[in-house]
Amino acid sequence: MGKKRSLIYVPVLHSPEDMGSLASSLPPPGDYGVQVARYWDRVEAEFHAMGRAWNGVRVYQDGLPDARQDIVARVVADVDSPNYRLLRWLASQGADVVGTEDPVLLQEEYELLKASMADEAARRVYAARAAELLQERDHYIAARIDATLAAGATGVLFVGLQHNVASELPADFDVSILRCARELLPAITAGLAAQRAAGGHSSDMS
Repeated sequence: MGKKRSLIYVPVLHSPEDMGSLASSLPPPGDYGVQVARYWDRVEAEFHAMGRAWNGVRVYQDGLPDARQDIVARVVADVDSPNYRLLRWLASQGADVVGTEDPVLLQEEYELLKASMADEAARRVYAARAAELLQERDHYIAARIDATLAAGATGVLFVGLQHNVASELPADFDVSILRCARELLPAITAGLAAQRAAGGHSSDMS
């Protein structure tokens, strides 16, 4: 049996900059914005504190299409969010940022979510498709990681809270979640769930 592959799993709290024209699908600014900023400060600090060499580490990102390398590089360079600033820092340390998601599924997600923001019938269509679409995206992400991460190598996956990519990975993966994510996210997600239950903003945060 080959050496185990290591995957550092980073749950993502999306910022408006990540979402572009779909930023209104996020919870309203204010406390959520403060929580996002605090979370990414801790994530960045934890990465820096690892004190490891990042050269050759493969980095995967939800929402980043599996496309030509010049397209991947342009997306990474253009998005000004805490998540993508950390991607750029990792790349500057020698990490390889890899196109991660099926562009066809990403386009479907974008079109369904955009339509659902303005139309009740479209919201029902999106709700009926959302769980299956998320599972298809997770399957593709896991297959992409499996195909591009060699035995004994280390990868980093940045992925939204609703995803469950770890369950799709082969048995030879050793998956570890950042400590700060384990400490901060339970309270943040509980607060978001309470906000939705009270009739606040609805977002799949995927």
